[in-house]
Amino acid sequence: MTKDFYRFRSVEKLIGEKYKELEKQVIYFAEPSSLNDPIEGFRDFFWDGDEIIWNNLFKHYLFCLERSYSLLWISGEEHPLSEEDIPVLTDFTFPIPEYEKLFNEVSESFFSKEIIINLINAISKRSSAVRRNELFFYIRMVHFLAIDIIHSCYQKNGLVPQDNATPDIDYEKPIKDVIDSGFINNIEENVKSEDIDTLFADQKHTLGQLDIINYLTNKTSTKTKNKNLVFLVFLVFLVFLVFLDFPNEYIQQLEKLVFPNWYTACFMSECRNSSVWGSYGDNHTGVCLIFNGEEKNGEHFINLKSKVGHGMNGAVYDNVLHKLHAIDYVKGYGEVDFFRKLGRLPIPTLNKVWYSFEGEMSLCAKQMNESISLWRENYWKEFYRDITVKSKDWEYENEYRMIISDMFSEHNKLADRLLPYDFHSSKGIIFGIKTKLDDKIKIMKVIEKKCVESGREDFKFYQAFYDKNRKDISFSELGLIKIKV
Repeated sequence: MTKDFYRFRSVEKLIGEKYKELEKQVIYFAEPSSLNDPIEGFRDFFWDGDEIIWNNLFKHYLFCLERSYSLLWISGEEHPLSEEDIPVLTDFTFPIPEYEKLFNEVSESFFSKEIIINLINAISKRSSAVRRNELFFYIRMVHFLAIDIIHSCYQKNGLVPQDNATPDIDYEKPIKDVIDSGFINNIEENVKSEDIDTLFADQKHTLGQLDIINYLTNKTSTKTKNKNLVFLVFLVFLVFLVFLDFPNEYIQQLEKLVFPNWYTACFMSECRNSSVWGSYGDNHTGVCLIFNGEEKNGEHFINLKSKVGHGMNGAVYDNVLHKLHAIDYVKGYGEVDFFRKLGRLPIPTLNKVWYSFEGEMSLCAKQMNESISLWRENYWKEFYRDITVKSKDWEYENEYRMIISDMFSEHNKLADRLLPYDFHSSKGIIFGIKTKLDDKIKIMKVIEKKCVESGREDFKFYQAFYDKNRKDISFSELGLIKIKV
């Protein structure tokens, strides 16, 4: 038994010289960032763990910061760093022993400080989880101290010029004040759990405005030709242009440690909504492809030729059934336990980088180590759960989507996200109200050629129109147009 699914495309995507999706008989899988919902794929992460794994989080942050600092000195101002340069998937390997020795020096200097020990201890003793905005607060609080430690170690080892222009600032005082005030414990005792994240979100919002003001002020004040101040100008650039937003970018990149990148091809169960035609049907000048979804155990699939492995001669491809996931239009998003859902790294690397510290194992590894099969089952449930939900604002779309991910093979290149389908999975095409006649003819010629090659006579064309009785978009078959094989 089959079910009809509708996929809206512009004429340019279907038959334009750049894409030719119809001629190539492919379905394009888009990156989430290219979709029209800015919170597409949002995951409500929280951090809840023991002192071992919190130590490792701060060590991981320090490693990523040091690596970014190093890249900046190598590349300079002409080659600005991006969030993609933050090595969150690290296994803590170093190209040469001297580099490892340097980072160990940075790490020992950071973790030997009493304020860092006390901060991590206080966070780990929280009975309630830390949310994204609160984590930003803690990372940002130690951020400039960490930069200062890294810079000092680089100077000590002769890797950057010595200078006397660095401002004499006590970077430890703000951290000490927070710890001495009992802030971390008091906020849990005196603020409702649902209000804690709101409190830190407001703090982050205010801090963001101050950062902009400070950046604009310093950008103006550091325009100088005094060669004695060149290094100071560079440090200002370093802090304000590159590392000011590092804590926020780092937390965003942390998500890569949990779930793989994913891509989607969108379908709909209805095609009568004028707004949908306007948005996805290129203002009614595009078309709507009709696909047969093959039913299995109450779920529907489309067969696509996909990468299934690698052989002696490169990638190996085969036909794979891809599920059409129904979008759940709900209020809110599911939670993800960051420390217990680190699925992108091999278990030996997880144990080395995240689950052990100074010879002790974290309790956060217990679930994975006790039953890896059960852990994987829950892991994939949460992976699909959060990318098959949207807010009720989008309910009119009646969306279904096919999903591919980078867990077993990468799809970062466009060619890897154009998956061929069996022509028999395509049932027909609906032309939009404003589709041009010459575009219709071009599309019909492509389909006619494919029908002849495959021996099909059942492919149908339809014309969309406004139905004044139903007050929506309807369509009728172009029954006089027959394809003869």
